[in-house]
Amino acid sequence: MARTLTPVLAVMAGAALLSFRPIYEPDLWWHLAQGREAAAGRLVRANVFSFNYPEYRQHYTPWLFDLTGYLAFDTFGGVGVQGLQAFWLALALLLLYAACRARAPAWSAAAVLVVGVFILEPRAIPRPHLVSFAGMAACALLVERAARARSAVPLVWAVPLVALWSNLHVECVFGVLLVGIFAVGELVQPGALSRREAARAVLVAALCVVATLANPYGWGLHGYLYENLSVPRLLAIAELGPPYLPDYRAFWAYLVAAGLLMAWQPRGVRLWEAVAVLTFAALGARYLRLTPLVLLATAPMLAARLPALAARGIDRRAVVITAACIGVALSRIPVRLLATEIAAGTAAVAPRQFFSPDAIAFIAREGLHGPVFNSTNLGGYLAWSLYPRVRVFQDSRLQAYPPEHFRSILLASRDQHDWDALVAGVDWAVLSVPRPNQLSGHGRFPVEEWETVFRDEAIEVVLRRQLQNIQKVRELAGDQD
Repeated sequence: MARTLTPVLAVMAGAALLSFRPIYEPDLWWHLAQGREAAAGRLVRANVFSFNYPEYRQHYTPWLFDLTGYLAFDTFGGVGVQGLQAFWLALALLLLYAACRARAPAWSAAAVLVVGVFILEPRAIPRPHLVSFAGMAACALLVERAARARSAVPLVWAVPLVALWSNLHVECVFGVLLVGIFAVGELVQPGALSRREAARAVLVAALCVVATLANPYGWGLHGYLYENLSVPRLLAIAELGPPYLPDYRAFWAYLVAAGLLMAWQPRGVRLWEAVAVLTFAALGARYLRLTPLVLLATAPMLAARLPALAARGIDRRAVVITAACIGVALSRIPVRLLATEIAAGTAAVAPRQFFSPDAIAFIAREGLHGPVFNSTNLGGYLAWSLYPRVRVFQDSRLQAYPPEHFRSILLASRDQHDWDALVAGVDWAVLSVPRPNQLSGHGRFPVEEWETVFRDEAIEVVLRRQLQNIQKVRELAGDQD
């Protein structure tokens, strides 16, 4: 009993530490806004939150994640969102532990996972990719069980898993990729499966591809994923760039360790394992947002190779303790802060230094509405707080706007004349104070032409100085009253 409870309690504690802490996540708000639309029976298929592109199509949204997030927040506030995050993290870690245990003892699985927690930590934020953590771990578990049973039957569960997953996050395709690599690898070079069973596994992988269409958007999921590839050519989005040091040092250390362990025991490396390690390592090294998938796809392989150290006389407890020390040393955030800076509630997911309820109250009280310019990171917050009265100029749903929209903002940010032309159709703006960048409008609303009517540490609200425009806004405010 104690052997079962110990990893469960450890996983729950780790998930809680990664979830109940202050965060800055501007995307959370438009996910909640989309969830609110889904709860009302209005599945988001166009950019309804935008005043300038309200009809622009959205290929795909993680509507089921957005809906559950909205229901959690609507019922329990910020604690609900944090609890949902802790659930997905705990589920992912427990599934990954079970996958590691298919070929490795408990101590070996624990050693890999204690480092793995620090690989997940930078991406432990309340967004749909949390579901993909659990989905990838589940696929890894199914692959390990299929290999252990020498049968493709356990993989059949991947089909309904992917079908559900496709409604929660686009990265279900990477779960299909892992299953496909295993199946094709065993077909080319049988090891765990006979060729007959491997052929069945390939059929299951093909059914998983079809299962990615089991969502209201169908092929839109794949269109959304394809469009994501073009974003780096337009904007320098951190999560679509390579993982950088020192924040992602745990990931890079894990890659090195994986390479060394696989090279140390080359005869035991199966073809599908080598392909999986290389494929997911390449994806993680290219795209920061995919770094957790490397751990989730390959952890069972590493755990299976650690017992060879014990066979050479190295104490298994020393391996676990060493792994824990390495994880602590590689942590992006000092472990002391993870354990002490615990925060729960709406104030934790909407820190006032970035999101201002006072600014929202001011806008509502003064009756400000109609076309507005807003900083990118505030678009989701305004959509959540003020839609449909206020529709935004931009937000971080990059595929929900035509590419030229963001390109025009970037170009206009270089010249005041071009900027004036860009915002000619708006009479007010909501600007981020602590996050100035090319998409924030920072420094492009000169005091000669714009009047600050509200400002705190997070948000500045400005109006055009022309008397007729200010009077117009005041008259509109009076009409609202």
